[in-house]
Amino acid sequence: MRQKKYKLIDKRLITEGSQIDFNLFLPNETKSAMSLFLQSDTSVDGNAKVKLREIEMLYVSEEEEAQYNAYVARHLQSIARNDEIPTEQKARLVYEKATEAIDSMFKNPESLENVKNVQPVVNNFIEIILHDSSAVESLMKITAHDYYTHTHSINVSIYTLSLGSFLGISGKDLEVLGMAAILHDLGKSRIDYEIINKNGKLTDEEFAQMKHHPAYGHEIALKLGITDERILTGIRHHHEKMCGGGYPDNLKGDQISQFARIIGTCDVFDALSTKRSYKDPMSSFESLLLMKQQMSDHLDMGMVDAFIRMLRKQVEGKQ
Repeated sequence: MRQKKYKLIDKRLITEGSQIDFNLFLPNETKSAMSLFLQSDTSVDGNAKVKLREIEMLYVSEEEEAQYNAYVARHLQSIARNDEIPTEQKARLVYEKATEAIDSMFKNPESLENVKNVQPVVNNFIEIILHDSSAVESLMKITAHDYYTHTHSINVSIYTLSLGSFLGISGKDLEVLGMAAILHDLGKSRIDYEIINKNGKLTDEEFAQMKHHPAYGHEIALKLGITDERILTGIRHHHEKMCGGGYPDNLKGDQISQFARIIGTCDVFDALSTKRSYKDPMSSFESLLLMKQQMSDHLDMGMVDAFIRMLRKQVEGKQ
C-alpha cells in the first residue's frame, strides 16, 4: 500500500467559525506518524482555535491539498483581517491567489465566470491595503520583477488601489476602480502571442497591432456584459495622453476619465520598474523621475505627484 504523504500548512490560515472539507493532522509524539486533529466536514470552533495556538505543526494530506487551497482562497478576506499573520505573508498569499485567477482569465477571457472570479481578488487587495498601513510596501516588495501580461495586470491593480485609496476613493467605487485596473490589458489576449512575448523592442508594424489592445479589451468587456462606464473607459483609455496623440481615440485632458488617468499612471510605473526582455528594471526613484521629466505632457502630473506622496507616506510610516 502506498504511504500517505502530508504537507505542512500555516495553522493561522484556518479561520475560526469556518467549515473545513479536508482532514487536519498532527504529528504524534515521536513524529513518526500522523494523528487526526480535525475531521473533514467539521466546523472550526473556539475550542479548536485555542488548541491550534498550542500546536507547533499542522498538516493536510497531499491528496486533499486542492481542497485546502480552495478553502484558503474562500477565506482570504478573513485572513487579510487577521493581525496574527505578518503583512508580508498575507500579501504574498493574496498575490499568489490573484495570479491563479488572472491566469485563468487570460486563458479564456470571454468567460464571464473567469472574470467574476477576479472580483474577490480585488476585494482581497482592498482588505489588505485598508486594514494594514504597511500593506502597500509589502505588496510592492512581492510584485513580480519580470514583466508578464498577467503579473503586470496584478501589479497595476495593486498600485491603482493604493493610489485610489490615497486619493480618497472608497467603498464600491474603489472596487470598481480595482476591476478596471485588473482588466485593463484584457485585449492583449487577442494580440499575437509572439508580439506580446517578443524578446526585444517591437517593430512599427508590431506596435501598430499592439495599439489595438485597449479597443479589443473594451469590446470583450462589452461582450461580457460589463456596463459600468468607469471600467469601460479605464480599459479603453489607459493609453490616451493628456496632450492628445494617444490611442485608440486620440483624447486629451479632461476627456480622459479619472479612472483611466489613475490606471495610465500606474501602468507606466510598473512597465518602467519591471524587467523587460530588452531592458533592466528602473528603481522606483528612476521610474518616477523619468515620468516627471519626460512624460509631463502624457500623464496627469497631479496623479504622478499623488503617487509620489503615497510612496513617501509609506516610507515615513515605517520610521
